[in-house]
Amino acid sequence: MKNTVIRIICLVVALASFGYVGWYFFQMKRTQGNVESLASRVEAPAMKHQPTPVEKPMAKEKPAEEVDWEPVVLSEFEPLLMRNQGIIGWISIAGTEINYPVMKSLYGNGEYYLDHNFDQQEDKNGCLFMDDRCDVIKPSINYLIYGHNMKSGKMFGSLDEYKSEAFWRSHPTVVFNTIYDYGTYTVMAAFESRVYTDTDIGFRYYDFVDPEDEYEFMTGVDNIKALSMYETGVDAEWGDRLLMLSTCDYEQDNGRFVVVCKQTGY
Repeated sequence: MKNTVIRIICLVVALASFGYVGWYFFQMKRTQGNVESLASRVEAPAMKHQPTPVEKPMAKEKPAEEVDWEPVVLSEFEPLLMRNQGIIGWISIAGTEINYPVMKSLYGNGEYYLDHNFDQQEDKNGCLFMDDRCDVIKPSINYLIYGHNMKSGKMFGSLDEYKSEAFWRSHPTVVFNTIYDYGTYTVMAAFESRVYTDTDIGFRYYDFVDPEDEYEFMTGVDNIKALSMYETGVDAEWGDRLLMLSTCDYEQDNGRFVVVCKQTGY
């Protein structure tokens, strides 16, 4: 009798394990299929765009209340907005698996896309998503984008390749197009960090979103450059726009790995 019970327990555990593995691979395959379908709608128009070098300050040119442009959605994003109004852009890094929509919760719930896909289905891969405090209409000085460090390599699973200086040299450019404008960015720094407690002393990169003045901006840039794992030769000054990519890093408790880029083209 005892052996029979043990066999039944083992069978149930085995079935549950197989079920979990099957569900995991189903979600991964579904995510890949969804992304490939979405990418086919934006890649062709985006590839035709030739980046224009930045020739004037990108940020803080005017106070927010004086911004005099009417945002117009780029044509390639229109069909995606019809499926999900939470999309705010698309990010890609040539030679990597990073080629995804970037989302933002319509209800200010920044963690929604931690476990939901583009079609708002529950999905452990989640989506890449922008910090709630960032804005692409009245553009923030620093676009902060989060994504899971998936062991499968999906989402930001390949971002920590930037720990290697050789990898950075062969992948120095990130393309992030918002639904309103094109953007080409050059990698400025890559560093390891963590989520700090209230009593910890350290640079909280995740609060460096929209500095109020040149001093605050340059202080943040100095911290970023000091933390960088290698020297890129790319500097930023007041008026530049930054792009910050953040994912989990398992080298320490609550660890994070961050890649910071400066916009160098439209």
